[in-house]
Formats: sequence, C-alpha cells, structure tokens
Amino acid sequence: MSDSDISPQFSSKMSISDYKKIIQDADNYFNDNFTYIAIDEIVKLRADFFDTLLLHLWECAELTSDNISLNAVGGYGRQTLHLHSDIDICVLFSQTLTPQEESQIGLFFTQLWDLGLELGHSVLGLSEVDKACREDISTATSLFEMRHLTGPKSHAEEVLSRLYGDNLWSSEAFFNAKVIEQDERHQKAQGSAFSLEPNLKNSPGGMRDIQTLIWVTRKYFSAEDMAALRRFGFFTSDEYSELLESQNFIWRTRWALHAAAQRSENRLLISLQSDVARLMGFGDNSHLAIEKMMRQLYRAMRRISELNQMLLLYFKDELLAQTDKKTTLLNEHFEINSRLINARHDDVFVDRTQLMALFIHIAENADDIDGISPQTIRLIRQVRRRLLGDLQDFHRCRKEFISLFRHPEGMGLALSLMLKHGVLASYLPQWREIVGQMQFDLYHVYPVDEHTHKLLKNLYSLKDKPESASLVQPSAVYKAIENKEVLLLAALFHDLAKGRGGDHSELGAVDAMQFAKFHELKPSQAKVIAWLVQNHLLLSLSSQRLDIYDPSEVKNLAKTIGTKARLDALYCLTVADIKATNDDLWTNWKATLLRDLYMSISFALRNGLENVLEQRTIVREHKNEALELMGMGEVSEEIKLLWKRLPLSFFSNAQPSDIARYSQAMIQYPAEHALILLDEGSTKGCSDLFVYMKDKPGLFVTLFNTLASLQISVQQANISKTKDGYVVESLKILDYDQHPIRTAGRRESIKLKLEQVLFQNKKVSKQRLNSNLDSFVSEPKVEFLHSRKKDRTLISVTALDNPQFMSHFCNGFRQFELNIHSAKITTVGEQVDNVFLVSDKDGQSLDDESKQTLKSFFVDFIKEQPTA
Repeated sequence: MSDSDISPQFSSKMSISDYKKIIQDADNYFNDNFTYIAIDEIVKLRADFFDTLLLHLWECAELTSDNISLNAVGGYGRQTLHLHSDIDICVLFSQTLTPQEESQIGLFFTQLWDLGLELGHSVLGLSEVDKACREDISTATSLFEMRHLTGPKSHAEEVLSRLYGDNLWSSEAFFNAKVIEQDERHQKAQGSAFSLEPNLKNSPGGMRDIQTLIWVTRKYFSAEDMAALRRFGFFTSDEYSELLESQNFIWRTRWALHAAAQRSENRLLISLQSDVARLMGFGDNSHLAIEKMMRQLYRAMRRISELNQMLLLYFKDELLAQTDKKTTLLNEHFEINSRLINARHDDVFVDRTQLMALFIHIAENADDIDGISPQTIRLIRQVRRRLLGDLQDFHRCRKEFISLFRHPEGMGLALSLMLKHGVLASYLPQWREIVGQMQFDLYHVYPVDEHTHKLLKNLYSLKDKPESASLVQPSAVYKAIENKEVLLLAALFHDLAKGRGGDHSELGAVDAMQFAKFHELKPSQAKVIAWLVQNHLLLSLSSQRLDIYDPSEVKNLAKTIGTKARLDALYCLTVADIKATNDDLWTNWKATLLRDLYMSISFALRNGLENVLEQRTIVREHKNEALELMGMGEVSEEIKLLWKRLPLSFFSNAQPSDIARYSQAMIQYPAEHALILLDEGSTKGCSDLFVYMKDKPGLFVTLFNTLASLQISVQQANISKTKDGYVVESLKILDYDQHPIRTAGRRESIKLKLEQVLFQNKKVSKQRLNSNLDSFVSEPKVEFLHSRKKDRTLISVTALDNPQFMSHFCNGFRQFELNIHSAKITTVGEQVDNVFLVSDKDGQSLDDESKQTLKSFFVDFIKEQPTA
C-alpha cells in the first residue's frame, strides 16, 4: 500500500465538515484494510495522516514563528496512533508569548476541538520544562518521546538533552520511579491480566509493560526503540521477536476493540468480545471465536509479563549500585543472590528434575527469596521450549511435585512462579488445556487457570490470621486438617476438565484418580481427592437450594459426605472456590449459611452417620505405612501385642510417622513412669503432645488444668483408653503466644510440670481466666449423640475456648460418678467442640433422666461462672 492512497488534500477554504469527512474516510480505510495490513504499519500510517493534518492547521493559524514549535509526544510521539487514541502534542516556546501568539495558539487548539479529536495537549516555555519534569514523572516520560513536527527543531533537541542528562532524573531515580509506577498499576489490576475483561493497556502484560521497557531504554541508552536492547545483549533475537509478536497481537486487539466500541476503550468488555473476535478474523461462532481470541491474548500478555520482569531485573542489576549483594549457596545447582534464586551454571536444567527442584528451594527458603534471577528465567524459557515430553515422565519430578503440595509454603511464591513461567503447564497436561479457558456465565470473573490459581492461594492464606470475621471458622478448620495436600490437589483438579464437554466434575474426578495413582498416593488419599473433585459444588449448591435447617436434608448430606475429614476439606474448598470465583459472591450471609451447614453436618456425622468402612481402610493404611517407617517388613511380636491393646482411634487419628514414633516409645516404656513426648512442631503450625500412662481418677481434668496453668491452649485432642487400663492422649497445643512451643527449654519445663502433676501428684497452680471472652455469650450447647456401643453414651458439648469450661465438664462427670472412656476436643475459632464417650458408675449408658440432669448441670453451672 502506498501513502498516496490516504494522502489528504487539505485546503484553507475547507469547512469543519469537510475536515471531518476526510478524517472519517481515512479511518474507514484503515478499518477496511485492518486484516490485510500489518498493525505496526497501520498505527504509523495513522500517525502520519495526523502529522499532515496538524501541520496544515498550524499553517492556517499562521504559527510560523521562530519562537514556537509543535511536537508530538507520548504514543503519538512514537508514531503509534491507535484508533480513538489521544493525539498528544506539546507546544514549546523559547521567549514569552505575545498576545498575538497566544491568540494564534488558541485558534489552533479550537480548530482541533471543533474537529472532535481526542486531544492531549500542553503549552510549555523552555524555562518551565525542568520544573514540570521534576514534579511529575508522567510529564517527564511523555516528553521523553517527543518528536519534532514543525517550528524550531532546537526546542525538542534541548528538552531531550536535558531529559537524557542526570540533572532532572538520574537513570537510577527514573528506573525506580517507573518500577514503582508499574507495581501500582498492576496492583490496581489486582495483580492479574487474566480476568475475563482484561485491560489491554494497564494490566500486567499489557501495553504499558512494553512502554516501561521503552522508557527505561530511552533514558539509559539514549535509544529510540528496544532494538537497542538486542544490540547491547539484553535481548536475544528470539526474545525480541517474541516481544514484537506479542505486542502486535495486543495492538491488533486494541484497534479492533476501539472499532467495536466506537470510542477509546482499554477494557476488553465481555459485551464487545464477540465483535472484536469477528473483526480480528476469528470467525462468527461467538463462543468459539472468543475462546480462540482470548487464549491468544492471554498467551501474549503472559509472554510480555515474563519478558518485562526479566528485562527489569537485568536493568536493576545494571543500573543500580547494589552494595548488599549477599550470596547464599543452596547446593551445587542453586544459590540465593540479592533475594533472587539463581542457577549456578547454564546447563543446570539438562537434568530436567532440577526444574522442579528449583521450586522446592523457593518454598523451603520462602523468607529469603523474592523471585527468580533474570539469567535463570532465561534458562527456564529455553528449556521450556525443548521439553518434548511431560515432566511427569520423571519419577523424581513426580515426588518433588507432591512434596511442593505438602510443604507449608508450597502454595505461596513457589506456586505463583511455577504458573507464571509456564512450568505448571509443562508438568500437567490438563493444565495446558485450561490456560485462558473462558467461563461464559454471570459469576466467574477469571478464566479457569487463573480461577484455580486464586483458589489455591485462598487456601494457602487460610493458614494465616483471618483477614475478616467471615474467614475465622474456615481458617480454624483448615489449620486442623492433617493431610492438606489431599485438599490442595483436589483444588488443583476441581475445574481442569472444563471445556471438554460433559460433567467437568465427573471427568475431573477420573483425571484426579489417575494422577493420584501415577504419583503413588495412598488409595484412601486418591479416593478422597477424586471424591472432592466430583463433589466440589455440593455444599455451595446445597446452601443455595436446600433448606439447610431441615434435619432430613442435613442427614442426607451427611450420608453423602461420610466422614468428618471429608467435610472439613470440602468446607474449606467451597469457601476458597467461592472467593476465587468472584469476590462479590463471598458475603457475610454466604459465610453464615455455609458455617451453619458445616456445623449441622458435623453434628450429624458425630451422631452415628460417619462411614466406618472408610475409617477401617485408613487404619489399615496407617499401620502399614508406620511399619515401613519403622523398617519392619512384618509386625514384630512387641508391636503386635502393643497394637492389639490400643484402640482403633489411635490409628485413625494419628499420622503414620506419629504412630511409628509413639509405638517405638511405648514398647520401651517403663510401667512405673508416665511417657510424655513433645515435638518441635515447626512445620505443622502447632506442637504435638503425647501422654501414655496408667489410668487413674481425675487424670483427664488434671491434664487439662495443668496445661491451662502453663498458658497452653489445646487446639485438638484425642483421648482414649487401652484394653488393659492405660490412657493414650494425643493433643495438638499452642503456647501462650498462639505459636508452637519454640524452644527446647520451654518444652522441657512443660514436660517436667506434667510429670510432677501426673505422676508425683503435685497440685496444679490456680488457672488464669481468659479475659478475651467476656464479650461472648458463654452458654454451652449440650447434645447426646448416637453411640454404636449400647453400654456407652456419647455427649457433645460446644462452648467457648475457655480452660475453666473444661474443668467444669470434668467436675460434672466426677460429681455424677461417670467414667470417661474417650474424648475428642477440636478448637474452631473461639469455639471448642467436645465429644465424650462415657458410662455411669455401673458401666452402663445413661438413661433419659440422667441425661437431662447432666445437661442442666452443665448449662446452669457454667453460665454462672465468670469469664473475666
């Protein structure tokens, strides 16, 4: 195409309507040829067209003075003028303007406004430039892209000379200002380009990210374009080509968006996506066309974001004088350098397993790492292109992947970087299928991959202090879950089958089961992961559609769910899923409905609906794994005798590693002493206390009162008796500061105090009352549950987390001469759920009269007790 095809023929005798027609004819020409001409040529031709128009109108205003110059700035200064983009111009003058010059400049701008042009303009004296640039980095940035149009060329040369020097902005200060500006822009976009309506200009990976690189390049290299980066070795030819290709796709999308909206618009609104996809040549099949377009757009934005990060890190290392370049060696392959993890040699990823090991290091050193070094990002990009098979093919990669999901910090920065740099897609075939997968409904505001990423991050955040009252209970439930990797892997797979046709929950469950088997997870874990995927909408839909306060509905749900462990995982998954779907969907009302439903189902499960067969499967698996950990091919006689004495709850409630540790300690246990074990609890979020000793009257209340006197809070407890009169007590505890027991000295003092009280019969010091609970209603809820044992009664007592209450419960049991056969205590937020299995003094279950008397005692007596 030649310039003559759109060369405007202007005349001073033309009317406003004549000018408007020429402008419209030119834009019609660009739109008609949009699919045939390269986008970089179109935006330049449009800039050239307006160059001609502005020069003509400048002459018509008789602005031919040696005192005044007209200059293009901003995007127009770069000769990239999109449809409906602002035409940014700057009028410069060297001497004070005369009244006539002011009038002529006013006439010039009036003509532009009369034409209806989107205009960005400024009028500056050369003496004012320094002050304007120092006060506003945006002004300085815009003037950096100044292009002379007419008038004294020396004006533009003088301004650029000042900007390229260090008097107004040093290279370091300019770089820092642009990085801060970019971070703030990304934060406004909630850190993600991958919403269903991305901002093509301001989202991460958008046009501004490319422009940031251009601005820094201009300042540091005095270069007009990014080709300089290739010449100076910051970009390889492939990377430069990739950036241009991605930029051109976003430019084409933006042009089509402006054409469809018939206005300046940077958000790719859902209402316009069908028209944009059609204009770009993706076809008229609305959903399919949009899907194709959005996948390519997300891919381009992800590429730009990655290249932007890599280049800015290179710039930072080049431009900023860093005196604190501390290096920490991790192993022969990796090191931490200035809070970035760095590969120590270029062929590190020849061993593909090191690609997964990189992210394990990031999780293990979460407090010391902010990101990946630019050199290592480049290595990741290179090996990513050469991956012929899936990383899953390597057994060690499979082990590392599961390890990441088991690590307390695995879902933090490590997961985000794995996703950002395409390693998750390289590892998981199903993930590649949902990258950019649109969700055509009224609820989801993110494509499937970004929604899943946010879901995992939501679960990860539950381990911290709740950000709102609506998350207090989900957070408490999440912290108490033992095998968090089961829940996290279910979260990973919950939507991975979307877009295939059919029920994505059922298809995803099949994928999850195959994944679990391939990664050698235990059968019970595989079963739960698949079940969670298949039923991940169960609680959410039930809370919306059913009467959750109808006992029959709750009973049916409890039968479907089957176990408390499944309920806990499903509850946390549901909360995180809703929040990741759309922040507006998570309300206090929704939180209340789900909490009430969770508590009702939990009660129903305790009341005899829990799946016994599944519990037996877990017991069998835990025993076998514990034997492996103890290095036993088969059960030794000592272990066989010990395990025969222990209740099944010991094996179902403890982890295999704990079963192995406790069992080995118990077979060496001298009968005349109490066995007390207390671990560090550095990675579990709480410390494990284990007590094994001969039962004696009041042991239960003595143990809890002793811990309360030490300002230890019990988060969870499982207490049961052996067949020969011993007590097995496994408790999860937190110190006075709500952290695990941190020091060896503190652990030893706790163990010594317990030994003195439990074995030497020393008195417990007076408990300190909990002053934080005085504003809460303190009436406990007492219920009698179904017991499978005819000679036992199961009592549920729910109350505030106050050590005094536990003492009252136990005193009540003693006053009524009840035997405590087992107890389970679970702390959820400010509330404690207590379930006791008891019998009367004759070893029989309680009759109705005794139940009512005991319930009245608890409610009336505890209500009278002060809480502060």
